Order: sequence, then C-alpha cells, then structure tokens
Amino acid sequence: MTTSVGTIAQIALRRLGVRVVPLDDSPTLTEMVPAATLATAALVELGVIASDETPSPSDQALMLDKVASVHASLDAQGVVWWDSTAMPRAFAEEYVKLAAAYGASSFGKATDPAVVVLLEGRVKKGAMVLSADDNAQQAVQSVHNDLVMRGIARWTVFDIPDALSDPYATLAADALAPLFGMDTDAKDTAEAMLSIFRYVALPTSGQTVVGTYF
Repeated sequence: MTTSVGTIAQIALRRLGVRVVPLDDSPTLTEMVPAATLATAALVELGVIASDETPSPSDQALMLDKVASVHASLDAQGVVWWDSTAMPRAFAEEYVKLAAAYGASSFGKATDPAVVVLLEGRVKKGAMVLSADDNAQQAVQSVHNDLVMRGIARWTVFDIPDALSDPYATLAADALAPLFGMDTDAKDTAEAMLSIFRYVALPTSGQTVVGTYF
C-alpha cells in the first residue's frame, strides 16, 4: 500500500491544527464576493447609507476605489494573490471594515489606525491557511527529495509506502511550523527519522514486485 503526497500533506496540516477540514470542503474560502458588493457594505458600515438604500454613483465609485486601495496594500505586502475584482467570502468582512477605515475621512469620520493593523493581520493569517494545502504538498515533496539525496529513499514520490505516511507527515509539519508561528519538536523529528531508517533496514521479501498500470 502507498500514500499520495496530497494525503500526507493533509495529515501534516491536521497535525499542526492549521487545516482540519480539507480546502474543497470550505466554501467560504472558495466563494468570491464582488468588489462592488464590498464597497456598498463599507458605505453601510460608515453609516453613509442604510442597509436598504442604494448608494449614489459618486459615493459608490469612491468606496470602490477604497476597496481597490485595500487590495493593493495587501498585495504589496505579499499577502493576497486573488484578483481585485472579487475577494474570498472568508475575508469579506475584513475588506469591508478596511475600506470603511480607508474612506472614513472622506465622510468626516475618524478611524483607529490600530484597527487597520488588526484587520490586515487577520487577512494575512487567513491567507496563510488558504494557501496551506499548496505549502504542505511542497513540504512533503521537499521531505522526499531530501531522503532521495541522502540515499535513504528507494521509492518514488508516487509510491511512498503507507507505513511511512506518519513519519513523512511529521517531517513536513516540522518544515511548515515556522510559517504559522509554531515551534518544532526535535524529539518528534528524531523519532520520524528513526521510523524511516527502520523501514529501510527491513530485509527484502525476495518477491518480485509487478507494477500495475491503468
């Protein structure tokens, strides 16, 4: 039995507590909200219009520009990668409040600069979770590449033995931990490598392995 890179990546993320639910089962991270909708919501947030009112074209255009500025600021910080015309539902409220903060002075209202830092931090943290799947798969690939370069792995990345899925996940989690502000456990790393060495040390059964191709 073998285990895929994707499966091991999910195990590593669950081990870290970063992504317990697979990305495909998280609709709030894949549903996109148009920038125009966020702009209108920001006007409501500021009290410029009521929730059942339609904004004037000039106010809507101004706030739409603020939404674009919010996105540009986050993009310049290397936080986001989605298009500026629509944002993931998971970050809609942060975009709305940030746009309101950016546009507050235009309507004679004050805003707290600390709120901007807080909201940007929430988007950054959420974006890391959203990209966790790709990062985790890269981490698993790196673990495998390291084992190959050290002459330890005698299998390919496409047929990682099921018995090594947990050690691989542990090593991948160690590589991912700094991205999420977590520490690694040297003891876990050592035990993972010991498990791999034990597996490699097992004698061959002498049976010829026949590949099956579909």
